[in-house]
Amino acid sequence: MRRVLGVLLLGTVLIAATPTAFGGWAVVTLLDVPEYLVAGEETTIAFKIRQHGRQLLDDRQPTVALRDGEEGFLSKLFRLRTVRATPGADPTIYQASITPTDTGEVTLHIDTDLFRWKVKLLPMRVIAAGHQPAGLSPPDRGQQLFAAKGCATCHTKYDDPAFADYRVVQAGPGLGERTFPAGWLAQKLANPALSRSGSANGNIMPTLELDEEEIAALVSYINGGRTTVETGDR
Repeated sequence: MRRVLGVLLLGTVLIAATPTAFGGWAVVTLLDVPEYLVAGEETTIAFKIRQHGRQLLDDRQPTVALRDGEEGFLSKLFRLRTVRATPGADPTIYQASITPTDTGEVTLHIDTDLFRWKVKLLPMRVIAAGHQPAGLSPPDRGQQLFAAKGCATCHTKYDDPAFADYRVVQAGPGLGERTFPAGWLAQKLANPALSRSGSANGNIMPTLELDEEEIAALVSYINGGRTTVETGDR
């Protein structure tokens, strides 16, 4: 009986000792998010890592992997291109230079070097040099930013199949099938402290330093392409 209890106790300890329980999750926020990449041209990706979405980290050794889209498992495994990100003049900003080789789509995967916590962005277009593609619509750009700015780590968006398999901590309220007053939501994204109410688990949304175009795109995406509709709870 004691042996059984001991095994059960050990199992309980192991469940409690997960990375999330010990602070092993983080939010990755890209600073300047390109709409697309150019084949054969180097692009520098700069990003910040916030433990628990709050504490900026300057002591990690993150990596950025560039993975070709729409390939089989073995192709993804052998064509995975990984580069080390290094801090810049501001040690909380990590930078990595990536160069896609072919046109099509690629996905960026960022390993934060924090309890093996990894995040991925949505697939990104890779165009041929000298071509100028049409810009993304506001909702599509907002969807891209929802992943790249780290929103998808803390907020579920189950009404969007693109985020169906995302690893979500859900430190913030779910945003699926909800709409908000556009002005209020824009203010919330620009300066969360102005309408901060906190949450039951103490998580607080950080200021992401979004510009006006990014805020407008996120508002359009979160509201399903609409900008003036109301909602119930906030």
